[in-house]
Amino acid sequence: MKFLNTSLSRVTRWPLLFVCVLSSPVIAQGNNLFLTNGNILTLDENDSVVNSVLVSNGRIAELGNDLQAPAGVQTVDLDGRTMIPGLMDSHVHFIRHGLRPGYDMREIESVRSIAELQAALTAKANAIPAGALITVVGGWAPLQLAENRFPTRAELDEALPNNPVYIHYRAYGPAIANTAGMALFAEGGIQIAENGMVETREDAVAAYDYLKSRQTPEQRQRSTKSIMAYVNSLGMTSVIDGAGTNRPGAQLLLPAFDYDPILAVWKNKEMTVRVRPMFMSWDLEVGDGSGSSEVEERVRNSFMGHGDDMFRVAGLGEHTVNDSKSIQFYNATALAARRGWLLQEHSSSKEDNDYHIKAFETANEIAPIADLHWSLTHVHEIEQGILDRLIAIGAGVTVQNQRFFSTDQSGPPFRMIVDSGIRVGGGTDSTVGHPMNPWYSIYYMATGKNVLGDEINADQKITRLEALKLYTIGSAWFSHDENDLGTIEIGKHADFAVLSDDYLTVPEDEILNLNSVLTIVGGKVVHSDPEFYSQ
Repeated sequence: MKFLNTSLSRVTRWPLLFVCVLSSPVIAQGNNLFLTNGNILTLDENDSVVNSVLVSNGRIAELGNDLQAPAGVQTVDLDGRTMIPGLMDSHVHFIRHGLRPGYDMREIESVRSIAELQAALTAKANAIPAGALITVVGGWAPLQLAENRFPTRAELDEALPNNPVYIHYRAYGPAIANTAGMALFAEGGIQIAENGMVETREDAVAAYDYLKSRQTPEQRQRSTKSIMAYVNSLGMTSVIDGAGTNRPGAQLLLPAFDYDPILAVWKNKEMTVRVRPMFMSWDLEVGDGSGSSEVEERVRNSFMGHGDDMFRVAGLGEHTVNDSKSIQFYNATALAARRGWLLQEHSSSKEDNDYHIKAFETANEIAPIADLHWSLTHVHEIEQGILDRLIAIGAGVTVQNQRFFSTDQSGPPFRMIVDSGIRVGGGTDSTVGHPMNPWYSIYYMATGKNVLGDEINADQKITRLEALKLYTIGSAWFSHDENDLGTIEIGKHADFAVLSDDYLTVPEDEILNLNSVLTIVGGKVVHSDPEFYSQ
């Protein structure tokens, strides 16, 4: 175990605590810690702020001000930094992102020009095996770049003369490859235009599928661990996974095969993010539970809550039937209520909201759903009347940053939603269309500004503290984790993020640049900035 000089790392080594040498911070010996001299936002019901927390066996054992470190427990001096509960995304397609081919470059989320993109690509190439494939699939938009366009083949070649690169927009393209990438596609008989562009939906899906077909199980597991490491670096420790669609391209998730990577990572005890999977279905017919539809077989042959603290089945959603404005949705919600399954439904428009609340209310008459933590997700156009009806049956809503890349659309109405008192969780709906960085969502909620800094939802912005709560204790409710996650309180899991700056006081545009210098899951360090802490 390596420690930096304490003046740099702010870590005190207690004698004889660790005797083994570890190759990865993910498997740090023990999970007992004493964190002190911090600005610790507990987010409890009193919004208490303390300076010290004691962790024992992965859970919070004591917290307060000026506590003394027990003998033999590793101490971390927070040096006045702000520490928060680990962030939780209440609606993200996380498992599907782990299927991305090659070495995915999530760093694209933060670039704001072609030059910055080139620099990020070069840095990525320097950190991976020589000549390895680099991909960027979803989670970005030309709008975020000063040039407001795709990079050219020549610009990609300049950054990556030796690595194939493939940059894919949203679910179905368009996309672009550099010269080395074009050669890779030529081997598979995939046609790419001379300028490197893949313009049509059919060609982009074919290109993406070809890259996926080359993956080994080990590479898929590596991609899964890579996306965990990325969100850990931003302070995220838990997600509620929205599965994937049955449509081709970057949205696709095949339940028979595509859970294999994360299940392998879980089995190998390499999880650094708590994952709560939802099961999505596209059924045309749903019966009373005895039939052969996917959702009927799912509730018969799976068990909600099956798993452990790191990987546990959350429920059904975000789709249960092919057409959620049909009688089949009524049948599916009735079945979920009778069998006691959590359910989350994609519900963007006013028409969606109206139909879905009626189905929820009907199901609630069959079997009360208040204890099941049902929700509508997205709710860009939700109205007060729908919120009132959801509150009456004990359901909630989850909201995302889907308008962060928009210039002409606003919503959701965060201020109205929070003021209503309904249960609400924050998230991204990443990564096909939206960045996974949680601070972009929090920034959008707290400022009403899009990626260009334009106020498109200013009249519905909420406070910074409210936004943070949506991303912590608010989200935890939607997977039945509110008693274990979301706040820093005695008995809860020791999931923390020590921030690079004080979230509550930095200039608002600096919220976009926040990250974690130390991320802890269950008392174990899963990410650290070596300038702050080193093992």
